[in-house]
Formats: sequence, C-alpha cells, structure tokens
Amino acid sequence: MPRELLLPELAESVVEGEIVKWLVPEGGEVAQDQPVVEVMTDKVTVELPSPFAGVLTKHLAAEGDVVKVHQAIALIEEPGAAAGAGAPSAPPAQAPAPGHGDEERSIVEAGAPAADDRGEELSLFKPGDAGRDEAVHRVAFQRPAAAAPAAVAARPPAPARPPAPPTAGPDGGPVKGPYGRVLAVPAARKLARELGIDIESVAGSGPHGRVRVEDVRAHAAAAAVPGARVAPLDHAAREERVPVRGLRRVIAQQMTASHLQTVRTLHVDEANVSGLVALRERLKPAAERRGVRLSYLPFVMKAVVAALKEYPALNTSLDEEKGEIVVKRYYNLGMAVAVDDGLVVPVVKDVDRLSIVEVAAEVQRLAEAARAGKLAPDDVRGGTFSITNIGSLGGLFSFPIINVPEAAILGLHSIKKRPVVLPDDTIAARWMVYLSLSFDHRVLDGAVAASFTSRLIQLLETPEELMLDL
Repeated sequence: MPRELLLPELAESVVEGEIVKWLVPEGGEVAQDQPVVEVMTDKVTVELPSPFAGVLTKHLAAEGDVVKVHQAIALIEEPGAAAGAGAPSAPPAQAPAPGHGDEERSIVEAGAPAADDRGEELSLFKPGDAGRDEAVHRVAFQRPAAAAPAAVAARPPAPARPPAPPTAGPDGGPVKGPYGRVLAVPAARKLARELGIDIESVAGSGPHGRVRVEDVRAHAAAAAVPGARVAPLDHAAREERVPVRGLRRVIAQQMTASHLQTVRTLHVDEANVSGLVALRERLKPAAERRGVRLSYLPFVMKAVVAALKEYPALNTSLDEEKGEIVVKRYYNLGMAVAVDDGLVVPVVKDVDRLSIVEVAAEVQRLAEAARAGKLAPDDVRGGTFSITNIGSLGGLFSFPIINVPEAAILGLHSIKKRPVVLPDDTIAARWMVYLSLSFDHRVLDGAVAASFTSRLIQLLETPEELMLDL
C-alpha cells in the first residue's frame, strides 16, 4: 500500500506552495530524508525531504501546480512491496492531473499550468504580521473554459520510468523529446499536419530548439510546398505566451494587493550627500579588511531607522479588520534585490541594534543568497519598512510600490554630481541624490511624510551624526 507524501506546514501562516521541480522522477528510489521536490513559498524555494524510504510511484501534482498544506503531492511505495504494485489509476480529486509529455509542454519547461488557478484558494501571497492569516485581494489566471478539458484529455499517460532527457540527433537534426518526437508546440504540429509538412524537417527557433507556429509557416513559405495554404504571418504567430508562474505569480499578487489595499502617495526630495561619499571612501578599506563590501545602503538604513524613531507613523501597518494602526517598535528593513526571475525583498532584522559594518555584512549575505536562490523563509518575513535602491539602473526618480502591509517605501536613486547654488550664490558641483518616498495616505499624512524625508536628508547630509550610536 503506497504512502502519501504530504506538503508540510513549512512555516506559520504558509497555507500553500508551488511545485517548482521534482528532484525524484516517478519510479525512482527514495531514501529517508532525501530531498524529493522543490517548493516555492513566500518568494523562497525550499527542498522537501521524504520522511520515509521507498519507491516514488506517482507524482500527484505537476511542476507549476499550487497545492495546499497537508495535501498529498506524491505516492511512495514502502520497501519490500511487490514490484508490480502501481499507483492508483487516478490521483485524488484535489490534485490536478499531471502531464508528463515533455514535447507537448508550453514554452516554460516547468510544465503546463493547471486549467485554472482558483484565485483565492491558490494564492501564494499572505500579507500580515506573524500569526495572521487574513484574506486579501488576489490575482487569478484562467484558461478559457472550453479549452481546459481538451488540454487535459490530450495529455499522454505517465510513463512508468523516467524518460531520458531530450537529445539532438547524431546527424545534427532537430532536437527530440523523450519519446523520440521532435520538440514542438501542439499548434505547430497541427499546422504542419494541415499543410502536409513533415514536422521533423522544420528547424525550431523556440527554447531548446522547440518548433513554433512561425517556424512551420516560414518553412512552408521557403520550401514552396505544393498546395500549401500559407496564411500571412499575423501578430499572434509572432507572439510567445509564457505562463504566469513561480516568482512572477507571487510578484503579480503582491503588486495587485499593494494597488488595491493602499492609497499610494509620492513625495520626492533631494539630498546633498557629498559628505557621505567622502565618509564611505574613508571607511571602505577598513570594512574590506573585515571581509565586507561597504555600499551606501547601510548608511541609508541607519539614517532611515533614526528618522523612523522620530516619525513612527511610517513604521506601521493598518489592520483593517480591527480598525487599528499597528505601530512597530522594532526596525526590520526590507531591501529590494533584482534576481533572474524578478524581484525579492529580503529583510535586515533589527537594524537599530547593528553597527554600520554589521548592517553591511547582512546586506551582502542577503543579496548573495537572493541571487543564488538560497534565501530562507525567515529572510523575507517581518519587514516594517522597505528600501529599493535603483540608482544603478538609471532614471531620475520613481514611484515605488509599497510592500504591503507596510506603510511606506523609500526609493534611493543615482548619486551624481549636479550643479548646486551655494549660500553665497556661487555654483559648485556636489554629489546629489533624489529620494522617492511612497506612503499609504490612509495611515499618515503628507506633512508627516515630508517631515520624515527632511530629517532623513539631514542625517544623510551630516553622516557623522550616524556614528554617535556606534
């Protein structure tokens, strides 16, 4: 009798996760505590170990599916069971039927999405303080109702053993899938049949050499196939559809929640940070001797915390259900980090208790972990205020998106030399930076936001004041 592998409760308030990658194929042997599957929750990916040994006989969820905590995701046959014992003919009703025909998959290699995302049920985004689990606005992506059953019915049966990975033919021909078929999207196969074209003669331009619709059209036009009905290349033939999945799905939900749950307002100012530039240059060698790269962000974080202590309205969140503003007396600053798949916001905890060098070390650790995909769930939780440093990407200033349920976010822009009129009316070049503060106008007023920004500018323009707390 096979045993069910359940999605465990990975952390408090986590109610679901997305299957990113199966590490053990169907039919593969599993040792106790061996990682079986990668699951994404709250913008981080974790490997789940098997609590028992045996043979993984069935995946109950495909890569790209979102499953609830405590839902069965695989069946594992215990050691010593009959070799012929197989998995049930169909997975439990709550699990979507997985498709294993790699050559029929969509552009994203992780697998075809489920027929629908079930919106609120399957949201990866659960904002709120630790221990809270309130409902939020969510984004759902759904295929047309008529197309979903056909797509499911067209999936080939799951193989008993994992197929070999796709390989190119020895003659340099088209790339083939695990069943010896040329990799092609279903629409391209259909069009090739209609035009009487051998799909194996078409060169693919898609990912991994996959044949797309426009490849078939181009081949038909070039070969001047007799009787071929070559339609003009319209816009649809030159489009590529990528399922909203993984980190991009989480970002979409987070951005929609921010748009719907805040009254976002922008305040922009500039600071003369010539003194900060000089101070950082003096301290960089000492930090490097400690193995730490000293950027401007640790100084900005310390200045932000000092300003938040004077203007606590920005270090808050709104509990709409209870009608209360939650004032945080701790200072956990999120920092936006660009990664290959999008953007993550790891959190530097208790910035007020760390020195500038300690903040720099934590910033370095989190940034490296984010880019390597090694962030732990706790690394992205508990933020009270966020900073997005987009100066390296250019632009004058921006309108940052609030990281709900926080009340504000600071956009830090390029530090550049600009002409400045001095008190004696002379003009000189100074290192200047624009600051963009987005804040939730439901929680605080513009006067408070402006006062906070003015105090922050004062601290950045006289950075020696930050040294008083070290």
